[in-house]
Amino acid sequence: MNSLSKKSSQDIINELSSHLGIEKHNQTIFHLTHINDKEKKLSLKNGHELAPEPWFIVDENDEVKTMFSVKTLIEFLQNAKEMQKDNFELKLEKAIYQQIPIDFNDVWTVAMDEIKHQVAKGIKEVNIDLDQLISNIHAKHPNLFIDMTEMMQKVKLNERL
Repeated sequence: MNSLSKKSSQDIINELSSHLGIEKHNQTIFHLTHINDKEKKLSLKNGHELAPEPWFIVDENDEVKTMFSVKTLIEFLQNAKEMQKDNFELKLEKAIYQQIPIDFNDVWTVAMDEIKHQVAKGIKEVNIDLDQLISNIHAKHPNLFIDMTEMMQKVKLNERL
């Protein structure tokens, strides 16, 4: 979605609908009219109550708002939470592999225990520096990781023989 301030409400609705796979004839559009300080009126301009969500509301300033059911909101939040979890796990996986573990699952288990410990202290998962966490685990438990310095020394010794 490019700059919204330069587009008409209908252009915005059409673009959003296109992204969501809603055909133009299935757009539900309401017009919001100010009646007084305590009352506003929603008038159905296009569509019907069985049309796909979201429904669009255009106010008197030609600004577009959306409306959708609580069920849709809950599904959206659950999906967002699942994506956040997947993203967190991918970042943790990357941080572990960068330190070259001997056994990935052992490091993962130690990392998850440390994360649970930090979360119990009130730190949010998204605020945990995973690279630093794995570096700390590497320092505390070097036996879980391949020692590259030692490996390089062995290679140099073999070259001399």
